[in-house]
Amino acid sequence: MKLSLEKLLQQLVGRGTQLAASTPVRDGRMPTSIRLKPETRHFLEAQAQVLNTSVQSLIDVILDGVVEATTDTPSARLRSIRERFFHLMEVHRLDLPAAVELMAPYGFTLSALNNVDRLLDLMKPDAINHLAETFHVRKAWIRGERDETIRSEGYVRWYKEVPMAAQRLIAHVKAGDKPELMFIRRRGADFEGAFKDNDAGNARIEPVGVVMRMTRETPSGTRYTTYQMWQFERWNYGPCRQQLKLLIAFCEQLRISVVGHELPEDAIKQLVGGTLLPASLLDRLGAISWHPDDYAGFRFEITQERGEWLGLAEQYRKSSLPRIAIEAGAADLPAEPWRPTA
Repeated sequence: MKLSLEKLLQQLVGRGTQLAASTPVRDGRMPTSIRLKPETRHFLEAQAQVLNTSVQSLIDVILDGVVEATTDTPSARLRSIRERFFHLMEVHRLDLPAAVELMAPYGFTLSALNNVDRLLDLMKPDAINHLAETFHVRKAWIRGERDETIRSEGYVRWYKEVPMAAQRLIAHVKAGDKPELMFIRRRGADFEGAFKDNDAGNARIEPVGVVMRMTRETPSGTRYTTYQMWQFERWNYGPCRQQLKLLIAFCEQLRISVVGHELPEDAIKQLVGGTLLPASLLDRLGAISWHPDDYAGFRFEITQERGEWLGLAEQYRKSSLPRIAIEAGAADLPAEPWRPTA
């Protein structure tokens, strides 16, 4: 089996970490010599000057920090809890007063945020649960136990469960969260090829996923945005594609905003793999890249993949989705479905 350089380094670091944990620490400091590139030395000298310390002391601090960050020690875990709390607030654009307001029921104050020990004491299970539910992240990530911010198996399901996903949307509408569904696909996606291929394996797999974006407010009215990961599936596979179109049609009937964005393939892998917080990527997206309702909609006579949609429109009418939408206050569908032109 061939190993990439990155994988080899990961294995070596892992073995070194295990060896360090299983052998005793020798007392006393051991002199070492490190050869630095001129650019590196210049950078460290500038940093040391600003910090009013020596280059050697700065190197010691950096190396100690690397060791602490690499090993799973109580001090490293506690530092992670504090850092991840502030990271959550930063990526969701909540300043410190707003963060305190959000966490006030759990005893948070501005002075506590400035005190490491007091902040850690406040990070009790109920506070961590509130953060996890509010920002849709893993409790284990907040506690510093896992590096994955979200669990892929915990994504909201829509495949074969569109009515349940519809009820979830309605609940957020009633809660005043102003939900919006973001449909994410690969930059430069070939939907035409994926549709023709229909999972025959002749075309590139085109992943398409859903993220629910919600706009919330603190008691004083400070707005912030949260993101909840839904399933990612492939446009090539007919049943998945058709379920997505039923979901789009439901959003249209209930007048829930649906937008399309394209991301680089690596960014989608990070998003799906939970290696970053969705807000850190999705909160900085530019203009809409594509329109999901071009592929499913009762209001438009020009619809992509129109032959498939015509059958799905009838399937939608016979499902429980129109009734769910009407009970939630949506208008009924037109009496007759439109027939797309050839």
